[in-house]
Amino acid sequence: MQMRVDRLREAFNLLGPAVPKNPAIAALKGVLLKDGYAVANDLETAVALELPEAEGACLLPFRTLTDLLKRVPGSEVMTLEQTDTRLELSWPGGKATYTTFNPLDYPPFPDVEVQAEKSVDGDILVPALVSLTPYCATEQTRPVLCGVAMTLGDTLHLAGADGFRLGVLQLPVSFDADGIDTIIIPTGAIGLLEHLWKHTPRPAPVADSFVGLVIASRELELAVGGGMLRTRFGMVTMITRLTAGTFPNYQQLIPTDNPIMVKFYAPELERVLRGISRVARDGSSILRLSWTETTMALGVKSKDEADIEMALPVTASAPGRIGFNIGYLLEYLKGKQGLVTMAVNTPQSPGLLQHSASPLTVVMPMFVQWPGDPAPEEPPEAKVETEAAEEGSDEEKVAVEGPVRKRRPKR
Repeated sequence: MQMRVDRLREAFNLLGPAVPKNPAIAALKGVLLKDGYAVANDLETAVALELPEAEGACLLPFRTLTDLLKRVPGSEVMTLEQTDTRLELSWPGGKATYTTFNPLDYPPFPDVEVQAEKSVDGDILVPALVSLTPYCATEQTRPVLCGVAMTLGDTLHLAGADGFRLGVLQLPVSFDADGIDTIIIPTGAIGLLEHLWKHTPRPAPVADSFVGLVIASRELELAVGGGMLRTRFGMVTMITRLTAGTFPNYQQLIPTDNPIMVKFYAPELERVLRGISRVARDGSSILRLSWTETTMALGVKSKDEADIEMALPVTASAPGRIGFNIGYLLEYLKGKQGLVTMAVNTPQSPGLLQHSASPLTVVMPMFVQWPGDPAPEEPPEAKVETEAAEEGSDEEKVAVEGPVRKRRPKR
């Protein structure tokens, strides 16, 4: 087969994150060119790019060939020929020979048993999925929390959680599937989708005015079924295996029943927290927040008994208090401007943070011994949840051990 070097280089740049470094099948270290497509596959997620020049079949060693392509002029036409495991490349300025794997050793591209299929606005869905990945767990011991849950229906409800934080978004996007209520998309697949969405050339929009060109949306074709999700746009098709399991019932964590509402400016709170964060991290990272209708006190203590308290102007519907992990709060505030609204029911219940179009964020409280309060041996909630975990089914244990739990974060 023959193709311009810049075309092959573009395919490699797009497929790079999909090529595994240490795959279970050695042939997956390469990029397969076959029947008009360039393919990368790690057995969990597979990506195919339309490449009409790929006639026949060649399995290209990705890592070593990437270095070569950087040094060959993009306008050169490269000839690729493979016999068994011998790959020969030639172009007007040089040639190269590689030992690679037989294309027949490469796993077939997966298929989806489609239960539902629809085109949606990808410029809305893709950034929303990406915005929730920081909330997801990274420990593979709890796989249902290592992805973003997407509840299907007339509107899409997205959620990411790691057991201590929860992010929630509702999108004006409709996608229904008979027999499927919620799917869990792994964070790795979302990261790959973001890469492909950003770097795949956008098709020329069809519009009858300049404004139409500016606001034209980019469609993303979704298909789901058989535990698989297929996304397709432009020259790209990506198929990923969905995470099996039941996502925790996160709705019960969102404060209702007339919570206390506290409003403050994000940059001001971030500035104060950065000034006391070192002491806080030397004291279990506990941040104590207590407020009146007009002022919030922020207190931290270190292991060597250093004690700092600073004040911040706020607007609150009633006095209250709560303890948070200062690291979680700083991560949430980073880069935010304007007002943040915090909703709290009790010091022992989750706190809700709202800011503009950012995900609705729920943060689990940390146990704080407030001055004048008796020291309980164990919070009642922890006892109830422990008993539920011991007596419940496996699915019930997942729900308990997800963001519902109220144990302190590991330190």
